[in-house]
Amino acid sequence: MQSRDGALWGAGILVSLGGMGTHVLTCAHVVADAMAEASKGSLVVDLPGRGWSAHARPVPGAWSEVPDLVHAPAGASCADRADFAVLTLDAGHPRLPGGCGPLPLMACGSPQDRRVAVIGYPDGASAGLIATARLAGTGGPCPDWVQLDGLRATGAAVTRGFSGAAVWDPLRGRVIGIVTAAYTDRASRIAWMLPTEAAVRLWPPLGAALRVAAPRTTASPTTEELYELADALLEVPQIAHDSGRMLREALPPVVRRNIRDHPWPRQQLLSVVQACADHRDGCAALRTAVSQLGGDAVSVVRAVGILDRICRRGEGGSGGDA
Repeated sequence: MQSRDGALWGAGILVSLGGMGTHVLTCAHVVADAMAEASKGSLVVDLPGRGWSAHARPVPGAWSEVPDLVHAPAGASCADRADFAVLTLDAGHPRLPGGCGPLPLMACGSPQDRRVAVIGYPDGASAGLIATARLAGTGGPCPDWVQLDGLRATGAAVTRGFSGAAVWDPLRGRVIGIVTAAYTDRASRIAWMLPTEAAVRLWPPLGAALRVAAPRTTASPTTEELYELADALLEVPQIAHDSGRMLREALPPVVRRNIRDHPWPRQQLLSVVQACADHRDGCAALRTAVSQLGGDAVSVVRAVGILDRICRRGEGGSGGDA
């Protein structure tokens, strides 16, 4: 999310609302800060590294003020202050690049120790950084918010520059929330998100973008296991050289049809791994594709070993989404 002078203010989520067109979900404070620098009442949204940008404007009525993050008065209600805004793309905006489109959303539901991933744009990282976190439960300055606890002592944390970013549930392949704020003590690695069902209450038309993920009948791989396999695949030279795109094309169409293109190699491989873990035939298809591309190299043997371990835990997948 940029002001017209090119300053980067935060992130956003592209969503499709059918006949209402394409919109961007973000935070009210991101829009307010960027608009303060805009000269003509519009903002610029872009896809980093993809050669695409468009102008956007706030949607009237799709706005929730920012809660007091530091000195809320005693007894004050913040139920109507969730830090949420919706933008609409100006008419005639360029077509989105191939493989880049609105993200699927679903209700967050119970935030019981679920692992999530977030891509944000802190200072000095205009191409984006990936952070992982655990949903700790509801709480924070707004009663609708859900607390995010950073998973790692090293690596990216959800902090300034992640505001408005999609909170992605890798096991369900859906966006379940929007990052709203980070705790001022960075050592704590604590942040908050607005769950999608709360965003729908604030702007009901958003309900048209929510989809339901089919339930799995057995234990699903954890986020850490999925990233472990993605990292192992990146160690296979024949897979790493094009960030896994040839691997994706080697999968059957029914398995690869929902795999989106990502500019970040690790996230690209995570998408491949997630799609295969979700489909009942995905593990076998991925095993075959990896072996065909990499042969019997040590890196291939290691990756297939991790794949087999994950598949034994998650066999009996849903068969994929429509």
